[in-house]
Formats: sequence, structure tokens, C-alpha cells
Amino acid sequence: MASICEISVCATAFYLHPSVGYALWTLAVIVLLIVRLSLIYICCKRSARNEPTPTSLFLLASILWSALLGLGALLCNISGDQTLFLLGNVCAVGVVGGLAGRNAGIPRLVLIQISVIFTLLGIGAALSPSSGKIVLLFQAPFCAAGFFTVAIRSNKDTVALLLAQETSNRLARHDSLTGLPNRARISELLLNRTDTEPTLKPGSFAVLLIDLDGFKAINDSLGHAAGDLVLQESAKRLRAVLRQGDVVGRLAGDEFVAISSDASISEEVRLLADQIVKTLARPFVLNEALVRIGASVGISQYPEHGDTGPQLLICADRALYAVKRSGKSAFAVFDAKTHASDDSLSLLRSDLEGALQSFGSGLRMEYQPIVDLASGVVSGREALVRWTHPTRGELPPTTFVPIAERTGLILPLGEWVLRRSCAEAARWREPVVVAVNVSPVQLREDSFADLVAAVLQDSGLPPSRLNIEVTETVLMSDDVPTRRNVEKLRAMGIGLALDDFGTGFSTLSNLCRFSFDTLKIDSSFVRESVHRRESAAVIRGIVALAHELGIPTTAEGIETHEQLSFVRASGCTSAQGFFLGRSERADRILQI
Repeated sequence: MASICEISVCATAFYLHPSVGYALWTLAVIVLLIVRLSLIYICCKRSARNEPTPTSLFLLASILWSALLGLGALLCNISGDQTLFLLGNVCAVGVVGGLAGRNAGIPRLVLIQISVIFTLLGIGAALSPSSGKIVLLFQAPFCAAGFFTVAIRSNKDTVALLLAQETSNRLARHDSLTGLPNRARISELLLNRTDTEPTLKPGSFAVLLIDLDGFKAINDSLGHAAGDLVLQESAKRLRAVLRQGDVVGRLAGDEFVAISSDASISEEVRLLADQIVKTLARPFVLNEALVRIGASVGISQYPEHGDTGPQLLICADRALYAVKRSGKSAFAVFDAKTHASDDSLSLLRSDLEGALQSFGSGLRMEYQPIVDLASGVVSGREALVRWTHPTRGELPPTTFVPIAERTGLILPLGEWVLRRSCAEAARWREPVVVAVNVSPVQLREDSFADLVAAVLQDSGLPPSRLNIEVTETVLMSDDVPTRRNVEKLRAMGIGLALDDFGTGFSTLSNLCRFSFDTLKIDSSFVRESVHRRESAAVIRGIVALAHELGIPTTAEGIETHEQLSFVRASGCTSAQGFFLGRSERADRILQI
């Protein structure tokens, strides 16, 4: 619109005073308008294709346009024609007001444009043959208003830019969920403490690596929203426990880290770690549930265990891993002799991933018999995965399965177990059921039921000979993919067994809703049944409930004749354990 206004002034000037100067001015304005419109078109097209745009050329054309506008105002002022004098000044002042109000978001360009226009306009007013000098006074308030408006807008934009940069820096160094420093900020803090001049280095400090126990079950059962609430509450509790000057951050997932200043590996740090364990062991009150988790803590010391941040974190991680292996919900101080041979979590994950990529190299399946208590014959076998590590030897599932769950390898590991179990069971001479444990993460995959169908087709195993075993955490997961997968599995004729019943989120409504084919009573109740009246009552109650629902029961962990006699007398349908038969490889079962 400013260009149209300028062209109208050019046409009027050429009409009143036909001359070469006005003609060239008019032609230059039209050509520059075409050039600017063409540059706008090119910029839009290239921007849509994510290609570089000729922005610099457009800015140059904008400055040239301002110069032409100012030159036109100068020509109108020195023409001596009152009509052109009025039109030139009104057009120039109007354009300046528009630039100051509309385009102040790019203050440097606008200031250059206003300066060029008013400079040429002022020169023209000073050289005008009549009363044009009065125009200089007329221009002054508009010039001041234009510059003031641009300055105010520029200041607001600068403040907004600084605030945006501050927010960006804060987000880059802090966790958005808990507000705690993230891994990058913790690394900076450790670097500042360790990478200084020897004379300026701080005193001893401790690094405490904190991992929540059982957090994954909350995510799997109650959803990620509940998990987020637990993480936020955990962050608040950690802030409250630590002293002034200490720092707590969130590394990733359910892993936190604390830096305890001026601390030594003494009773003081041990008390702090014990406080953390006890604080996080308190129940978490969520919207619809009361949940309990725990915390494992690994401790390293500067400079005894390392003189850099990464070394301290590795030592704390190894101490934490030792706690995880020994039972969780405790703390441990890094010990070079005890923990030096322990591979870190990342190394074990890498080894497990390599084993899966090598078609299960080092991995194998063993099958523990499930005995029918009425007939005494084997009615099924539970598939148990085993791993012979190339350097650490035989590793129990309690060592590497939690790692697979924490690092995302549970999906490929679960698929490998399912394929191998079905393929080997299809070759057994005895047509018994094979029970395969499945993680809730697998059940939430939209394609899980289709994967099971493909595995059965490839192996030739009838669907009636496959039982899918899940833990009670799946009962709390009411997501659509899980329900759809369960319905598809049941429609194919595959059995569904509830493992470790009685130890998790047991609810009768969910038990009926999923229509399980078998309830497996957890071995902890069986183990204590002959010594504790409460455990014996729990087993009798579960069996009675299952009998009313028409669901068979399997007692796990039978290790003595007394335990076997008790579960048989209680009415259990079947049982499994070392007393009834240890797990065997597929080649041994082929001989039966």
C-alpha cells in the first residue's frame, strides 16, 4: 500500500510537470516494486521447500525503496508546486508512521529506513523555494514519535529475546518434569568441582546414584501419568532430605543423582543414604491408588574413587548395581575389590544386545515340569530363559531380565524366548502345554497378538499347547492394546495364566474381567505355608476362590514333601518346583 501511495504521487508529479526526472523516478519505483514482489514470491517458495532464501537481497531492496521514497519527497519539496509539496510530505510522513507501528519487530531495518526517508525529506524541505522550512518543524514530532515507537518496540523485543534465551538455557539444563538439574547440568557441576587448579579444588564430596525400585511396574500397571506423579513426589522428598548446599538431579527415567558437599565416606554419608532409602520407601498417594516403591543407592567418593565426574558416576553405578543384585532397597559404598569385576549396566546391556543380534548366542531355554496332582503326570512345562555370559559365566534371569526391562531390550528378548519355546515344544514327544512368561510391555504392543499367531504358524505348535503367563501388574493396565491382545489370544485358543498371584495388585473385578485359565500361587506363600498359619490361610483362600470361579491353580516353588502334601490337601490342581523336577533342556525332553 505504501508503494501504491508513492506511485500515485509519482503519477501526479509527472502529470503536473512532465519531465525526465519525474519519469525516471516513476519508472524506478515501479521496477523496484516488481523486484520486491518477485523476491517475496521466491522467499515463500524456497521456505516451503526448506531451502535457503534471498533474505539479504530483500532487505537491500527495502532500503532502496526507502531511498526512492525520500528522493521523491525531496523532488516534491524543491519543485515549488504546493500540491506536490503537500502530497510528498503527507506520503512520506504516513509511510514513516506505518513503518514505526507495523514493522518495528525488525528495529534495525526500520531505523535505517526512517533515517533515510527523513534525511532526504529534510534536505528537500531546507532547499524548498517557499515556506518549506516550516516542514522541518512539522516533521520533528513525527520523527521523534517514530524513533520513540521503534525504540520501545525494540526494547520489548530485546527483553523478550533475553527471557527466551534464559528459559532455553534453563530447559537445556533442567528436567522439565521435576525441575531438577538434568544430566547435562550435573555433568557441568561435577566438571566445575573436579576440573580446577589443584590449589582451588574443593574438599571431599560424595556422589549418590539413586534408582527407584519397582517404578517400571507402576508405569506398566497404572500408566505413565501415575509414574510422572511418583517422579515429581520423589524429587520433592529428595530435596527435603538433602542439606543446604547439596545438589540433586535427575539423570534419566527413574534415576536420580545427589552431590553431597563436604562429605566423607563415613557415618554421615551412610546416614544420608539410609534417609533416602527410608524416605522413598514411604507409600505414594496417587489419585486412585496407594503404591509403594523403594530405592537403591550407590555411593562414590571424590577423590578416593575417581578424579573426574564420569569416573565417579561409573563407580556409583557399579555400587548401585551390586545393591540391585543383592535385593534392592538398600545402599552400598563403592569398593574397588568387591565391585571392580562388576560390569556396569551399560556393558551388560551391550552384551545382551549382542547375544540377541547373534541369534541368541549364549542364550538357551530350559523347561520346568508342571505336575498334575491328581494323576501325577506332567501336564505342562514352564519356559525359563538362561544366559551363559562369555566372561562372567552362568547368569540367572534375575540378573539380566531386569536389565532388559530397564533398557528396552525386553521386546526383542521376549520375542526370542517365544519363538524358541514354541519351536522346541513343537518337537516334544509328549503333547503338553508350554508356558511362556510375557512382560506387560509386550502386551501393550499393538502387534503382539499377530506376532504370536505368526510364531505358532512358523513353529507348527497348536494354539491349545501354548499358555501365556503374565504377572498381576497387567491387571491394572486397562489400555486398549492390552485388552485387544488378550481378546485375540483367547480367540485363537491360547491359554492365559496369572503368575505370582497374591503378591501384586490383586483385585477380584480384574480377575473376572480377564478370565484367566490358571492361577499360579507365588512360591513365597508355599515356602512359608508349613511354618506360618497366615500363609497357609492365604493359599486355602486362593484355592477356594479359584474353585468357585472354575479356574485351576498351580502352586510354585515346591521344594519339600511337606509343602507338596499341604498344597495337595488344600486342593491345588497342579504344582511345580525342584522337588517335582528341575528344569531341563529341550534335547533332554526329546528323549522322554
